[in-house]
Formats: sequence, C-alpha cells, structure tokens
Amino acid sequence: MLGIYRGQIVLNASWYRIISLAALQGAITLSWLIYNIYLPKLLIGYGFSPSLAVTLLIIENAIAVILEPLFGSLSDRAYQWIATKFGFVSLGVILTATLTVLIPAVFVFRDLFSAASWILPGVLVAWAIAMTVFRTPAISLIGRYAFASELPIAMSFLTLVGGFVGAIRPLSQDFILSLGAPAAFTIASIVLLAATALLRYFDPPVSNNLNVTERKPIVWTHVGLLIVMGWGMAWGVRCIFETLPKVLKLNIPQFDPAILMVAISLAIAVSALPAGLFASKYGNRSAMLIGAMATSIALLMMVFVPTIATVALAVLLIICCFSWVTNGAVPLAINVLPPHRSGLAVGLYFSGFTGGISSFSSLFNPISNLTPLLGAICGAIGFMVAGGCVLNLSDRAGVDKDI
Repeated sequence: MLGIYRGQIVLNASWYRIISLAALQGAITLSWLIYNIYLPKLLIGYGFSPSLAVTLLIIENAIAVILEPLFGSLSDRAYQWIATKFGFVSLGVILTATLTVLIPAVFVFRDLFSAASWILPGVLVAWAIAMTVFRTPAISLIGRYAFASELPIAMSFLTLVGGFVGAIRPLSQDFILSLGAPAAFTIASIVLLAATALLRYFDPPVSNNLNVTERKPIVWTHVGLLIVMGWGMAWGVRCIFETLPKVLKLNIPQFDPAILMVAISLAIAVSALPAGLFASKYGNRSAMLIGAMATSIALLMMVFVPTIATVALAVLLIICCFSWVTNGAVPLAINVLPPHRSGLAVGLYFSGFTGGISSFSSLFNPISNLTPLLGAICGAIGFMVAGGCVLNLSDRAGVDKDI
C-alpha cells in the first residue's frame, strides 16, 4: 500500500497503480477537453446551431446521473463474482476509443449521411455514455490501492493530473484546433488506451478475498447525502470558475483574466498534494469542512468587499483550500459505504455532481446570465450544502474514524 512516514510519501507496490490510475484520470480529462473544444465546430459543420452543444451536454449529464451509480454498482458485483472490475473498464475504454475515432469520421464523411442529420448527435451522446461505463469503476479502484486513512493523499495524484490537464485548456485550445479533428480525436483515443494498458499492467487479476460475512448493509441516508454532496460540489466548482474571471477583470483590469485563471488553476492543481497530506494526517472530514468554509468565505469576500487586497486574499484562500474539499470527496464516499460497494459510492457522488452540472447549465443558459454577485452566493451555498452533507456522513464501523 501507499505509505506515509513523517509527512513523506513512501514508495511501494501500490504507488505504481496509483500513478497509473492518475494517468487514466488525465486521459479521461484530455478526452473531455478535446470533445468540448471541437463540439461546437463539429455541430456547425454538420449544419446545427452552436447552441445545440449546450443542450447535448445537459442531456449527456442527465443520462450520467443514472448510469454512473448503475455501472458503479455493476462493477461491485463483478468484483464479487470474478475478483476484478476491469471488465467494465476495458469494455468502456474500447467503446470510447472506437467512438472517439468515429466522431471525426462521421464529420469528415458527412456528405454520405446528409439524409440522416441525427447521426452525429447520436454518436456524440453514445460517446458520453461509453465514458460513464468505465469512469466510476476505474476511479473506485483507488479504494483497493490505499488504506482508508491514506486515500486523500492517493486521490491527490488523480486531482493533480486531472487539474493540470484541465488548466492548460486556454493555452492549448488553438494548438488542438490546429491539429484538426481526426488527429486530435485519434490522439485522445491512443492516450486513453495506453493509460488503461498501463493500469492493467500494474494491476493484474488477483483472487477475491472479500468474505461474504464481511458485507454490511447500506445506510440509505448516506446514499442521499452523497448525491446532494456531489450536487453542491458541482455548483460550487462551476461558480468559482465562472465568477472568478469576471471578478478579476473588474478589480485587476491590467492583467489578462484568462492568463490569471491558467495560473490559478495550475496552482489549485498543485495544491492537491499538500491538501492530501493534510487530510491523511489530520482527518479527511476536518479538511473538507475547513475547505468548504474557507472557499465559501473567499467567494463572498470577492463580491462584498471588492478591493484588490481582498480579491488577492480570496484567490489565495481558494488556491490553498479549494482542493481540501474537492480532493476529499471520493475518499469520503468510499469510506461511508460498505467496502464491497465502493463503485456504488463513487457512482453516487458522480451522479450528484453531473446532476448539479446539468441543472447549473440549464438554469444559467447563456452563462452570461450569471453575475459575479449571484455566482458567488450560489457557489458559497453549494459548498456549504456539501459541507453539511460531510458533517452528517458517518463512517462505517471499523474504519479509521478520522477519515
């Protein structure tokens, strides 16, 4: 297992699995990044309105609300039967990689499908569904790679890689568009397959040692709390990244908000590592509560006391504390449901998160309707709702009480 000794990370066998899983997380983020960059362009080229892109994303997130916990639960059952979740991971990755290449192919040969204009939107939605087949089963594997008390530091590597890939979108968008859709989607497909192969190499099949007598019943209030926690987290995350650029532009106009947001996003990604160490040492629940409170205060500071000094302090708070709450969500979910239901636990959190994203996009469409004041208030409420759920989620018996 991953070890921590005197605040330092100790390398051992599971370290390579965690790094491989982080690589898969990066591949997933890269795939979504390329998908979102090309989505409007593909739809316009096929004769659709660019506003259809928002509608498709809302539909895809709404579908994921149901499929994330479903495939998470099915992967749990597969692990109990055949001692592996890689059936769902492999199936989902192969489907996604195939559809990733098919998307630009349908676009390039669109003249052949001119009589069936629905083909491209259908393939796009199918791609998003294929992603849900393996995302939850894959991420839930982290519960097998680290002890309960060490899950936050293990998760921080996934947060770091995913955050880094997402942060560079403004800098990489023109380059990705210059590649052209066929090359960009092919690269995404290859990276996804390579990351999955790497994870499989370091995590070969093992015998199932989970005893039937160890299975404990699910506390159903935890199911609802995990969904609501994900919902609140989604609103908080979206509000931060929609509100912060507007606040920076109003209060620090001499700097390019886009460049500042890249720097801030990279700093947030890097801060996941100390956040994970802090949570592993002092307790994940405490770290998440502190992070939710500090991030909420920072959001409100920016709009109610809009000076350069307070905005700078708020940004610093967000950089330091934002990862405390977001990084701890998956470890907390895994540790409040029985150990044989880790896939369901992660799926419930992802279900709430995608549901929150879908509702946010539906309500604030176009996004210009979200003013800095409204964004800060909604974001603070989202994080406080998530914090309330954290406060009411009790650990399963026999697991580290401070997690």
